[in-house]
Amino acid sequence: MKSRISGKDATTIAREALKRRPIPLLASEGVEQPPGALVPSDGLEQERKTPPRVRKPSPLNDQCVAPTPDLESHRKRLREAFGNTMSEEFVDVLLGKLAEALRPGPFDALEEATMNAALAIIHSMQPQSELQALLAVQIIATGFSGLRLLRQSQQQMTEDFIDVYGNYAIKLLRLQNDMIQTFDRYRRGNKQTVEVRHVHIHSGGQGVVGIINPPNDRDAGVRE
Repeated sequence: MKSRISGKDATTIAREALKRRPIPLLASEGVEQPPGALVPSDGLEQERKTPPRVRKPSPLNDQCVAPTPDLESHRKRLREAFGNTMSEEFVDVLLGKLAEALRPGPFDALEEATMNAALAIIHSMQPQSELQALLAVQIIATGFSGLRLLRQSQQQMTEDFIDVYGNYAIKLLRLQNDMIQTFDRYRRGNKQTVEVRHVHIHSGGQGVVGIINPPNDRDAGVRE
């Protein structure tokens, strides 16, 4: 088994990658599509906004179209989903990277439902900056790739397929979990949450719950 791909194969892959471009959201042709989102029945859930959606006229290319003629409204929803960015180019690039992750090969198909499911995940993560939006796309890319390899590990149900594809699937899903933790740490900043379940203070005792910073001269020693 070769330990690396040949130069010819690497060149072919690089040329195919150059064909993928950022994806601008195009105007609808006037045919309005239903929003495709259920109205929550629970009163507490009615405050949630529906995620942004796109139409894909063909699953064999990366073209995305606004689901209604109101193009600017849908572009605004995408900017909000991708970290409240003010850059249309940033949205186009990330939309293109999302399509590359979900349709890695030129002959692969990307269904409209899959694309909108990925956008719904990004919307649920509520990224607050361009960096957080990039992390959200990376989380989706590793997660969907891991599921794809997990499916391929079960095609033949032989030890070779399970070991090779299953091993890579596990690595990608673990990487996704690590990236989710990184995303959460970035959102929290330097804050740390400590949960105290039981505090027992006996009669006449005193207790403090929190972070205690000792005085600067506590360790300075005893002065005469």
